[in-house]
Amino acid sequence: MIKSLISPNKINMPKKIQKLSKTRNYTLKTNDRHHVPLPTGKYQKIGCRDLMIGLSRKSGILTRIYYPAKTNSGKQYEMNPFLWPNWLPHEFYTQGYADVANIRSQFMFSMANKIRKKNVFIPAVPNARPHPLPDGQKYPIIIFSHGLGSCRTTYSAICCELASQGFVVAALEHRDNSACLTFYPKRPTYSFKNSNPDFFNQTGDQVDADDEVDFGDEIDDPNYVPPKALTALTHIPHLELAWIRFRYVSVFRADDDVLAFRKKQINQRVRECTRALDLMEALNAGYEIDNLLDPGYNYREFENMLDMERISLMGHSFGGATVLMAGAAELRFKTIIALDPWMFPIKDEALDLIPQPVSMIFSENLSKMPNTKLINDWIRSNDNNDDDNNKDDRQAIIINGSNHLQQSDIPYVFSAFNRIFNTFSWRNRINPIMVHDLTTNLAIQFIGKHLDIPIDDRINQYVDEQRKRRLRPLIKLKK
Repeated sequence: MIKSLISPNKINMPKKIQKLSKTRNYTLKTNDRHHVPLPTGKYQKIGCRDLMIGLSRKSGILTRIYYPAKTNSGKQYEMNPFLWPNWLPHEFYTQGYADVANIRSQFMFSMANKIRKKNVFIPAVPNARPHPLPDGQKYPIIIFSHGLGSCRTTYSAICCELASQGFVVAALEHRDNSACLTFYPKRPTYSFKNSNPDFFNQTGDQVDADDEVDFGDEIDDPNYVPPKALTALTHIPHLELAWIRFRYVSVFRADDDVLAFRKKQINQRVRECTRALDLMEALNAGYEIDNLLDPGYNYREFENMLDMERISLMGHSFGGATVLMAGAAELRFKTIIALDPWMFPIKDEALDLIPQPVSMIFSENLSKMPNTKLINDWIRSNDNNDDDNNKDDRQAIIINGSNHLQQSDIPYVFSAFNRIFNTFSWRNRINPIMVHDLTTNLAIQFIGKHLDIPIDDRINQYVDEQRKRRLRPLIKLKK
């Protein structure tokens, strides 16, 4: 039997790392560099790599992979913050977040930009080599789907923590006009080799940018003003790239046109989740793939290192709804973690079609919304099931005092904005780092239980300690 991870009983963790997991650095600053929360798992060195596959917006994918990274043999890993990447993938992503907030005037953009902390970093080393495992052991996989107005780095704290616990995480950047900003290759300036798997074959895949229609054009909105054009990407000389802007549509609109728009978006998102899984299979098999962002990429670096039997989905908000739909569509996914799932895009879908174990982790403010009625009915129906073995397959937990944005990196980057956000709910106050710890530990505990993955005993201990104080079920079920 293939083992995933290393049994925590055999881990001789340095005292420094043990202490780090118990006492957080709440200043989020190391060597004068601001950063998102540091990972606390066994693997303290995290690597990250961007992969862009396919010469089309609709059939290719863009993802960032977070993974345990190799350290120097015989030496304890020492953090080097000067190797860490900036939280913003590109300077134009600042404008992307402004588009999400529907900020169009230069004055308001300048004011919003002053609120943002400058140069926040992600505690990971770009393009580091993966940490090798003993024979017979492989890394389980998590495919992560971001929320509305986010991107592949918006949940870097969660992704780094999961990687430090021994997971390989593929954080997608969706191209359905729901990301704050993203891009795709119009066309290469020189030809690439064809990839081995059919799903990455470039033949017939190239579509001219003029034929790549934005999502949302079918919505009749007389007040909509398209965002100002951005200059072209120029830092990748072998590709001609095109930006994909965020399409602002109020989340409070629920007319038929908007529902059709959201369904179109979520269908594209589900396809991208499946293609991300295809990519992980190709990496594990050692297939020759073309990473358009790095023509010299060593496509065999993850060969035989990924556990293709232990694959989970995780997503936040719109991403939470996405992973529920993706689980129903693709049985290769084995467990699902939905953070504050936004159910509007799938309100007419049958959740009973989802066969995988599902854990939903809610912030307190979103748990009070009508959004949760469909979930309540779904969980109650499972509780009425006569099969006691399946009663733990569906759970919905509320983190008391938390808000929707605290399940992302936003509180660490836009800390002033987060304080303003909290003024509208003074009684719902909890440190965002605690929300981060509860979210990741609940997810790891659930995945470990259902996929038979050994996890650190401290995770179970932490969750048990917080269950009475900070956690409660979404609905009370019969005993």
